[in-house]
Amino acid sequence: MLSKYSEKRDFSKTPEPAAGAGVETTGALRFCVQKHAARNLHYDLRLELDGALLSWAVPKGPSYNPEDKHLAVHVEDHPLDYATFEGIIPKGEYGGGEVIVWDEGVYSPDDKGVLSFDDREEAERRMREDLAKGKLSVTFRGHKLSGSWTLVKTARSGNRKTEEWLLIKHRDGTERDDFDVTTLDRSVRTGRTIEDVREGRSGQMLRPEDLDGAVHRKSVPVVKSPMRATEAKTPFNKPGWIFELKIDGIRLTAHLSKGTVWLYSRNGNDVTARFPRLVSELSQLPYDRLVLDGEVVCYDDEGKPSFQCLIQRFQLQDPRQIAEMEIKLPVEYCVFDLLFVDGWDLRGATLRDRRALMEQLGLRTAHMRVLDAFPEEGEILFEHATQLGFEGVVAKKLTSRYREGIRSPDWIKVKHQQSDEFLVVGWTTGNGVRSSTFKSLILAERDVEGRLHYAGNVGGGFSDDLLDEVSAEVKALPKTKKPFSQQVENESAAHWVEPKLVAEVRYAQRTREGYLRFPVFLRMRPEWDLGPGLESGESDDPFASLAEPLSSLEPEAASGRYETGEGKSRSQISNQRSEDPDSMLKGPTARPEVDKVVAQLRDGGNDFQLEVEGERIKLSNLSKVYWPAVGEFKTVTKRDFLIYLAKVSEFMIRHLKDRPIAFVRFPEGSEGHSFFQKHWEHRPDFVERVDIWSNHNNESPEYLMCNNLRTLLWLGQLGSLEIHPWYSRIDPKPDTNLPSQFFESDEALDASILNYPDFMVIDLDPNIGSASKAHGGPNLPNQDAWEMTVKAGLALKELLDSIGLKGYPKTSGKTGLHVYVPIKRVYEYPTVRLLCETIGRHLLEQKPDIFTMEWQVAKRPAKVFFDHNQNVRGKTLVSIYSPRPVAGAPVSFPVTWKELENGLYPSDFRIENAPDLLAECGDLWEGILNDRQTIGGYAD
Repeated sequence: MLSKYSEKRDFSKTPEPAAGAGVETTGALRFCVQKHAARNLHYDLRLELDGALLSWAVPKGPSYNPEDKHLAVHVEDHPLDYATFEGIIPKGEYGGGEVIVWDEGVYSPDDKGVLSFDDREEAERRMREDLAKGKLSVTFRGHKLSGSWTLVKTARSGNRKTEEWLLIKHRDGTERDDFDVTTLDRSVRTGRTIEDVREGRSGQMLRPEDLDGAVHRKSVPVVKSPMRATEAKTPFNKPGWIFELKIDGIRLTAHLSKGTVWLYSRNGNDVTARFPRLVSELSQLPYDRLVLDGEVVCYDDEGKPSFQCLIQRFQLQDPRQIAEMEIKLPVEYCVFDLLFVDGWDLRGATLRDRRALMEQLGLRTAHMRVLDAFPEEGEILFEHATQLGFEGVVAKKLTSRYREGIRSPDWIKVKHQQSDEFLVVGWTTGNGVRSSTFKSLILAERDVEGRLHYAGNVGGGFSDDLLDEVSAEVKALPKTKKPFSQQVENESAAHWVEPKLVAEVRYAQRTREGYLRFPVFLRMRPEWDLGPGLESGESDDPFASLAEPLSSLEPEAASGRYETGEGKSRSQISNQRSEDPDSMLKGPTARPEVDKVVAQLRDGGNDFQLEVEGERIKLSNLSKVYWPAVGEFKTVTKRDFLIYLAKVSEFMIRHLKDRPIAFVRFPEGSEGHSFFQKHWEHRPDFVERVDIWSNHNNESPEYLMCNNLRTLLWLGQLGSLEIHPWYSRIDPKPDTNLPSQFFESDEALDASILNYPDFMVIDLDPNIGSASKAHGGPNLPNQDAWEMTVKAGLALKELLDSIGLKGYPKTSGKTGLHVYVPIKRVYEYPTVRLLCETIGRHLLEQKPDIFTMEWQVAKRPAKVFFDHNQNVRGKTLVSIYSPRPVAGAPVSFPVTWKELENGLYPSDFRIENAPDLLAECGDLWEGILNDRQTIGGYAD
């Protein structure tokens, strides 16, 4: 098969690979296209088949226009390792000239729409049959070539020494007659052009792992709240910045995972079904996993972005109408940022590096392109943008990191008409011709903490038809209360609605208070909420807060552990533990980062910016009392609470890492009102999160995770006195290969690692009234209740020992006891719950004077409630080392069974002394996940 190839070459002179070199032949069939500057410039298309590369020389190169029928001359087969050849064939040798790998990827025969990417043997069989017929139909998944193409042998081939074929693009939705793909002239392997090879310039493609700040992740991050730009009044030139045209479209983040594509609008709504052609093209990109940020645009007859055309498309939901509009009003996805590629999260890398890698990847299809960027000269681009009818320009700092959900001063938009988007929070009663509609809309915007602030009223810019349309939308919204304290124009006639609509408004300027002057309504933007505002406040000077770049996101240490702790514990507890065989006497090593944080917290003012792990966290009201003094217990302030979190961070994060969390906030301290939260819309980008499917609303809400010190302190600033982690983790390693897809459906979540807990959890909760013994009294723990709980715990231990299971107890921080039984992740939650219930029923039969399993509190006797129902996916208990909102600031603390026998009490472990005890004796639960057990035998 390769004899003609070898006969034409002298391998002592040419660097081309000799025939016969071994190349692995597994997976999908590969293809490449080499740009070859021989006597005449041409493109060599090569398709893998039966251990060689079928080859055609295409003088004009491939074309996405189905009307173009480009000649393809069938030449000799080439060896498989030729697919990566790039260099110079010496003059005088066969094919002398420069060669680059212009494109590469995988392909499959696609006759009758049937693909065989996953079946190499079947693909090769079909290719042999089609080759014999003289007509090949294949689908490419390459960097530059995608979609379906055909190679057809011409009738003239039989009368010539060489076979002539035609290379033609099929009409499959990826065709395009206004795009010359050969203008993409760089190698997909080295980034070099033919001229670079000729001049001897070396080329090296960037790899995601080479980017400073890139973090390896196992699953695709779902970015539902993209980074946003703040607004400046005038264009500017500045070194270290790039400038892009501001196009009038709809912001979309695109997520690709193993051929499946999701598109999300700016507020996280799934709009995948509205752009089927774009989804098809994205699914054929030669990447396993990918996340992009960009703007989807629709163009008018003059080639200008038209928001009105786009809205016609965007508002459609019927698949048949969408398919019709795909032809009438095609869209283009203009990509301007690369956030994730094949296992590497790039949000912590600089824009300079993200942009370089993005341009190198060749993200171009018939309906997708990378948006052009121009360095430094923003004023000239703004002038051209205005003349061409674009909105303006967006300036981006090359050193900026991607800060999800943040309106950052590192990105700045400059419009030729000053406008912005505002939440509609109400309307005022109209009169005269507007008596049936409204006089004005009441506008608001969010600050960095998500709070709404009044921005002004807008009543101008409405046509009669638009008044009727907007009035119907606004008045259909749910009614609510006034969302802010500022006085509103014409407030006596105000009607308040939930902030679910977004209006784009043009205005002359803002008042000192931030209210709009001379606002004019432009249009409603579709179905998104506005996120937080500027991190550091609006300014007429776009560089007022840009003296230093925002700090980078640092990759987390592989172990996720933090070292901290200082001082000595109370002698009676530490001595007891030193003699206890269950103890793990392993004290931590002091961590400089924690020492630095603690020093800032001790010396800082009542309000200041805390620097931690390269980030700044705004702290406020540090003198606020979180736990008032009661009896022997001292006052604990917010400052004390944050210092505690820093000191125990190593231990606490070890047990929180990679687990979805819920948290209970007490903004006014332990005796104030509280609320339970699972989600937080405007989190900082250093707070990791995971999207988990919910069948209650058929979507995937975002759960936070506490994987680093920054996040723990941020939660503390919010007044999160309690943190509740799941019993299962998102990370399948090191003990399982279960899937890590949680956000697609009930079925995917059920099959995922999150459905397999690390623990069987038993919550022993006493139902015993107040007592007057020591430690008892108003708002204090109940000693009678605790003593009964200890009896229940020891009875539980005895049963666990008898069936060969080891339990790890911890105080609840109140009068309860939590016992965690580490198990291998091979049991689903329902199985674990059933076993736990069996254990409870057995204890109830053995010790009816101690235990109850009565679910209704009103009917529950004065015994210890054995709660097996904690073993349900999504349920949580308070985390180890988390404080509790009761007198003395006790914390949930690990104990040994011997300590329980010797009479320790929950309030022995408090914010005041827990860090010292940990520093002295270490974490009793440090190795809990190394002690996973099998429970199947007992279940049988």
